[in-house]
Amino acid sequence: MDDVLATYGFKSLGDFLSTLFHHHRRSDGPDPRTPRHKATVTSFLQGASACKMSDIITLIYDHPQSRPKRKQAEQLALAFSPHAPLSDIRSARPCLSAWATRTVGDEAYRRVGRLAQKSDDPVSRTHIRASTNGRKEGTRVATWDDMNFTIQGLADQYREGDSLVWYLTECFAAPRVKGKVVIRKRRPHPVIQVGAISSFVLSRNSYASGDLALPLGIWHFICKSHVDVKRVYSRFGSIVSDSTARNALNSMSAASLRTLQESVRDATARGESEWGKILDNVQQHSPVYEHGLGRENQLKVGTACTAFRYDDCEPGAFDAQDHIDRVLAEDRKNMTTESILKSIDWDHNDRITDLHFVRVLAEFSPHLSHLSAEISELFRTVLAIYRIRVTKKTVQNLSTNSEREMTSQGMQRGRGDFDKQMGIEPSKCDNLLDWIRGDGGSHATLMNLKKYLGVEPNIYESCRNVISTPETWHTKATDLNSCASNHYGPAASKDPSSLSRSSNATNMKRPTDLKKCDFYPTSRSMTMIWEARVLDCWRLILGIDSDIHTHFQELSAIDCLPTLDDLLEHAADLRRRFASQAAYDLALSKAEYDGETPSAKAPRGSPWVSHTSHHDTPPPPPPKPNEGPKVHTETPEFDGDRVFSNAILFLMEFGWWIELNYAIPEGDIGRVLEILKIFIFTFAGTSNHNYMRYMLDLYALLQFECSPKLKRALLNNWLISLRGILGTFIEGDLMQEHYNRWLEDMVRRRGGDFDDKFYRETISPNVQHFLEMKENVESAFELKRRGKAHTSPHLRDETRILLRMYEEEELHSFRSKRSMGHAAVNRFDRGYQRLQAGKLAEFLTDSAEYASMLRGPGSPESEYSTSSSSDHSTHSTSSTSSTRSVEQFYSAQSAASRAAADAVEWWDDVDRSDERLTSGSDLAVIIDSETGKMCGDWFEEEEFEEKLIQLCGAEVELETSDEEDEEEVWAELDSESDENEEVNENGDSDYESD
Repeated sequence: MDDVLATYGFKSLGDFLSTLFHHHRRSDGPDPRTPRHKATVTSFLQGASACKMSDIITLIYDHPQSRPKRKQAEQLALAFSPHAPLSDIRSARPCLSAWATRTVGDEAYRRVGRLAQKSDDPVSRTHIRASTNGRKEGTRVATWDDMNFTIQGLADQYREGDSLVWYLTECFAAPRVKGKVVIRKRRPHPVIQVGAISSFVLSRNSYASGDLALPLGIWHFICKSHVDVKRVYSRFGSIVSDSTARNALNSMSAASLRTLQESVRDATARGESEWGKILDNVQQHSPVYEHGLGRENQLKVGTACTAFRYDDCEPGAFDAQDHIDRVLAEDRKNMTTESILKSIDWDHNDRITDLHFVRVLAEFSPHLSHLSAEISELFRTVLAIYRIRVTKKTVQNLSTNSEREMTSQGMQRGRGDFDKQMGIEPSKCDNLLDWIRGDGGSHATLMNLKKYLGVEPNIYESCRNVISTPETWHTKATDLNSCASNHYGPAASKDPSSLSRSSNATNMKRPTDLKKCDFYPTSRSMTMIWEARVLDCWRLILGIDSDIHTHFQELSAIDCLPTLDDLLEHAADLRRRFASQAAYDLALSKAEYDGETPSAKAPRGSPWVSHTSHHDTPPPPPPKPNEGPKVHTETPEFDGDRVFSNAILFLMEFGWWIELNYAIPEGDIGRVLEILKIFIFTFAGTSNHNYMRYMLDLYALLQFECSPKLKRALLNNWLISLRGILGTFIEGDLMQEHYNRWLEDMVRRRGGDFDDKFYRETISPNVQHFLEMKENVESAFELKRRGKAHTSPHLRDETRILLRMYEEEELHSFRSKRSMGHAAVNRFDRGYQRLQAGKLAEFLTDSAEYASMLRGPGSPESEYSTSSSSDHSTHSTSSTSSTRSVEQFYSAQSAASRAAADAVEWWDDVDRSDERLTSGSDLAVIIDSETGKMCGDWFEEEEFEEKLIQLCGAEVELETSDEEDEEEVWAELDSESDENEEVNENGDSDYESD
């Protein structure tokens, strides 16, 4: 090498290489290199020679002499230096590494800059704006569709957009095993890469926030993160500022309402109505913690409303004139107690009750679980009446206001505000019906408003084109309160038929106020007790001497399990003997019981021996009015079994509630209406006379005042599925309750009134999107779905306790003269009597006033009068259905059983059905589309996890720690109340509107 260098006049190898790779510029004069020199270098640098640059670089970099010696600490520290001059780095390896570092860094800077630039791709949402002032045309403003993202989609976008940036971030984040990149279950590196690249892009261009920063900024707003949290994460570049998120929400609210208004105006131009409204009052108590002048505790009230789009409506269905003509015809005056009774399909009710009894047994015994799918199929086919087509309902929340919708003036002003938001033009909608839905109080206010304003010449102002219907969830909750009031009995009752005794035995909370129960805890308790009693009846019907599990386990071992048809036959026998009006009559009279054949009555129990002496025990003091259920005292002539009769009533009455609760998520509105017709009688038999009138209003509307097209349109849109999945239908008012809970919580945290600009523009029009986005973000990050309610303990231990108690107390056996101080009212029979005695006539008289008012002054009075109604004197027996109805619910009773039934008094005569319900949580019952089982808190943890996977799809484990092998911990309850209570409007804006 020395000879070569000396021969050709080079001072060193470096001098030779410098001359070899000399880059000649034209400004330097003539090129001293020969053609051979230039061709050889060109061939080497372009990789045309056998020995390529990669070989040379590797040889140089890996050469032992390319590294500084250990004592040269300063040179060692210069490896990969991004700033030290390369001329100061003497050793080859640190010099090459420093040069590569700067080269890659400069290129990464350019690449990220390109990712941050505005793209011409119309699909790209990197540069969507939170708002616009209109000065620049073609500005793309954020919509709710832009807020839907997936980590995989963003990963593909960044990987395809620039592979170098993706590779570098992968080197930063991805773990390697034996040199290969692996994806961990917890904190998978693509998620980290997407978050990092999004932050890099936003740092380079504050307008490039649409990929992740803007959606996550809105998500933080939805989750009510504290303002300090949002400010810190905004500085990180992970999210946009709070003010930017609010601007985006305002823009999306306006866009959503514009879309709604365009749809309404288009439908109006075609002479059709395509949107209805569900409204409810919202309220929140705002306490003052530092009192002073003008500072007092306040109850913030307002009205919230959601517009929903009609599905499966025929043209002309919402013709207002047709409806008004039917109201003027007053066909409802022909409605009688017996005609309502005849309209109920009792044969179907019996079969559906039998199937529910079989369902309880199949769900309790694992050896019969194979029947669940077949049972569900019967519910959805043979026993279905009118099922709504499964489709995702289109809804749009409207801006709240501070009107009191329980007053006529507030309802009218609120309705006008909501119609204006929807783009309804009153002058063009005279012949279009406006369907407004709400709870019982809202329905009553609208009906009164129609009476007050009926003489107004303007159709819109008079509300003549408005139809109102009471919603189902509040109706269901009111009946639950009535059933609880009827069957819980005294708090310390020893009567096994009282629900108080069962609740105390299983440590289940007894409702503090039986007229205003907490809906979900009470319904769970009563359902558990009802199912346990059904199982006890199965024990008697099947003659089981051992445990039910053991019985079917033994049958399974010898392959002798009963078929579904066998169980249905037994269930019919169970219903007749333990859950029917005939069984109730038998239980109240020993003579009737003795005269019945053994196969048609419950078994006889051991002789009843009372453990209390009326001579030694002083009579109980008279209870205060409405303080709770009274202690019932029998007459000396009573020889029936009051305990057994109470148990029969509970199985029958709460069985109707169970059917309603099961039919709603199935979307079978036909089955729902069958139960609502029964509720006419049960409400009349209690103090809930308001809901009796609401149900009569509903019955008259569907039966007499709707065209076939309108009736089908109403039924097709009565229940709502926000997911478009079989088994997920909910009531409209329950959907609104979910929204109200969010709105009221925001008022509690932030303060203000429901008509403030913040609530009207930022919050209320987006509530449905808020609820969806919380789940979408969790899904995007592949997080396990968190529970939003308390998970109940598995109920089988409680069921065993109840089964043992019922067997020991012989609850479902006849024991003459047994009475233990609790007596339930036969609500249906009592309601039948009251309707016959004048309640229905009173309702029809009030209804006739509205029709007379519509005719105008001087119109003839309605032909209906109380005295002319044949409903109060005779019972029609012209048809088989009518005869069966009367025999089942009234005429078959003997004097003894009638006297025993009439001796029971309803303990509370105050109608509180229109008061605000205690519970309004975001729980909703759903039915598994495959097995038909009702899904709730009725499973062990493992079963509950399997159910979630089955319903929501497989999800990765919820992250709980950094250890790979740590067991998964279930997510804690979604306790938003533990978060900080203040949402500050201050925040640093990322950018100005363009």
